[in-house]
Amino acid sequence: MNQAMKERFLISPFLVFFLINSTQVGIGMLSFQRLVMKEAGHDAWIAVILTGIIAHLLIWIMYQLFAHSPDAEDIVSIHQRYFGKWIGFVFNFALLVYFSLLAFTVLQTYIEIIKIWMFPLMGAWQFSLIFLALTYYTVLGGFRVVTGVCFWGVVIPLLTIFPMLFFPLEYAHYRNLLPVFDHSIGEIFAGAKAMSLQYLGMEMLMVYYPFIQQPEKSHKWAQWGSAFTTLIYLSIMLVSILFYNEEQIQHITWPTLTLAKIPAVPFIERMEYIIISIYVLVVFPIICIAVWSASRVAKKLFSIKQRRFVPVILLFLFIGTLWFEEKEQIERLNKWTSTIGLYFVIFYIPALYIYVKAANKIKKIMQSKS
Repeated sequence: MNQAMKERFLISPFLVFFLINSTQVGIGMLSFQRLVMKEAGHDAWIAVILTGIIAHLLIWIMYQLFAHSPDAEDIVSIHQRYFGKWIGFVFNFALLVYFSLLAFTVLQTYIEIIKIWMFPLMGAWQFSLIFLALTYYTVLGGFRVVTGVCFWGVVIPLLTIFPMLFFPLEYAHYRNLLPVFDHSIGEIFAGAKAMSLQYLGMEMLMVYYPFIQQPEKSHKWAQWGSAFTTLIYLSIMLVSILFYNEEQIQHITWPTLTLAKIPAVPFIERMEYIIISIYVLVVFPIICIAVWSASRVAKKLFSIKQRRFVPVILLFLFIGTLWFEEKEQIERLNKWTSTIGLYFVIFYIPALYIYVKAANKIKKIMQSKS
């Protein structure tokens, strides 16, 4: 592929802002307050800020990983270069499974919300078939089309759903924030751990990194995207603390969705229907980019065309829909995916960076001696 052809598939560095934000803000935004406040109480907003700082550090590590591996295009190339053919294959195959699992978890969780709030009598496979058909059409359009979906997945919900979340401030109890730092460091870190699960998805940066024009210049946009994510979560958390008390929020499954129902519109009786319908623009980009990332890994792993592997991934996702229909099963699925993603982002990526940096230093010492 010549350079002129390559340019057609690349995106501008500033679009990484929308890619990072759209992958970090997902289905977990509807319920994260309950998990974080269970650990950190009314100091949960501190845990949100702490998690945001950790996310910035992890993004910096990802870019440093590529800075120390200039010959590697993406994480697949890094695995093959530093771990060899067979061990690298195992790690890359694990990535393929993880990205597919991430897409499946987001899809199933959103379908569960649609069934509970809107269409309780319809089967999950019907919604899944529609979503996966749209995903197939989008992913086959290429990475630039996926990026466009992520762009609108940030802009439209920001202008429609996000302003509704501030209406509950009319009933706010500002004393709910006091006393500040009333919880121990351990409790705040436990809240940060629960909050970190909401940031899963930013690690796909290491797959689409070679599709960014002058990728090193996109670092600041990635950091701004993560900062904007933290601002969104912090705003929602503060509104939730001011509106709910600590005991009340533990009995609400989707606190954000309940907050967005408060604005009264004379000609709309069920505001949640509008919100859930618009929220598809938040969920759909994550599914698309996760499927694209999984198929991209498969392309480099098995040396086949990416467009040929997309239907295979979607077929497995559809079959999984037939098995995971109960609420308890979906909750377990969320726990599995969250745990795997947490270990991958928090532990594996820093460990990989340390390993690559050490391997390069050892290589330089060996070359200097020879």
